[in-house]
Amino acid sequence: MKKKKKQTEEEIDKIVIAEADDMSKWEKPITVIPAAIRFSPAVIEKAKYLAKLHNARSYQIWLKQIVEERIKLEEKLLSDFKRELKIASK
Repeated sequence: MKKKKKQTEEEIDKIVIAEADDMSKWEKPITVIPAAIRFSPAVIEKAKYLAKLHNARSYQIWLKQIVEERIKLEEKLLSDFKRELKIASK
């Protein structure tokens, strides 16, 4: 039997980036059931204080907004990085 050559991380990255927009390469999307996130009392107190500073209705709403904003930011950074990597690899 012939052994396959082990791919380097760089080779794997190139394949993943090249196939990232090809939906046929992805598995069927899954549904994620929301789970409770537990914070320490100290973190909750800080969140309550900061939520008041931002005039939020509650600290939970404020935390949800912060997490959603952070996810959007991370997605944009990843998208920009992938675009720059694609340009650099040409």
